[in-house]
Amino acid sequence: MAPHLHHSPSGDQKLDDDGADLPRVSAADPVGRFHMVRQRGGRLIAVSAWRITTENHAIADALGGFYGGVPQLLDTGDGRVAEVLTRCDRVPVLLDGRGAVSLRMVMRGPGETFHVCDGARFLEPAGARGSLCGCQASLADRKVAAQAGRGPVPEVRIDFRLVDLPELGVFSFVSTSWELAAELPALAAALDVAAVPALGVLRCELVEFITRSRLAVSYRRPVVEVGRTQVLAQDAVRLAA
Repeated sequence: MAPHLHHSPSGDQKLDDDGADLPRVSAADPVGRFHMVRQRGGRLIAVSAWRITTENHAIADALGGFYGGVPQLLDTGDGRVAEVLTRCDRVPVLLDGRGAVSLRMVMRGPGETFHVCDGARFLEPAGARGSLCGCQASLADRKVAAQAGRGPVPEVRIDFRLVDLPELGVFSFVSTSWELAAELPALAAALDVAAVPALGVLRCELVEFITRSRLAVSYRRPVVEVGRTQVLAQDAVRLAA
């Protein structure tokens, strides 16, 4: 039996992985969102397995029942948003072709977003839409500008259904990962030649390495794989280490 919702006293807010508020739900919005971080005490904390938020409590129960984790109501003031801290660091997904992935470059200030482009031309604000944005042509140069505070950061969006629970509807994952942004052309090319819907895996990958100063470093990064059906089917869902 699926677990029922419990109230979470953590004070978590409705955050995306870049700290942006979740959008208002409409008919065109996803039924839930995947995250690699959560907020506690005003700080973003990385999680080792997928965190999912949704305003549909029945969906939260279904997710918790299948992927593990007890659905919790967030302290958002309205009691509408639930989160599920799953025990899975990889989830098999169905992607509806190239349109399932998108990239835009975004620069935000306190309480406002003042630059949104596709890397060549503005997407927002409406008055500037279609005009040249002035961003560097290469992603590497854009990263240098962003790190210096002079340019936008990537905002990659992946829309998908869950292989295990396709009837729940479309979920999304939004990430500011430069690594994922760099892999997006290859992902889009793979989706162009794959059957629709394409079978893939959304992974919360653990990266570990030793720096030149002998410092051990580890972090989680998002990875989306498409194809290799046999491998994906065998290794699609795994409990996080």
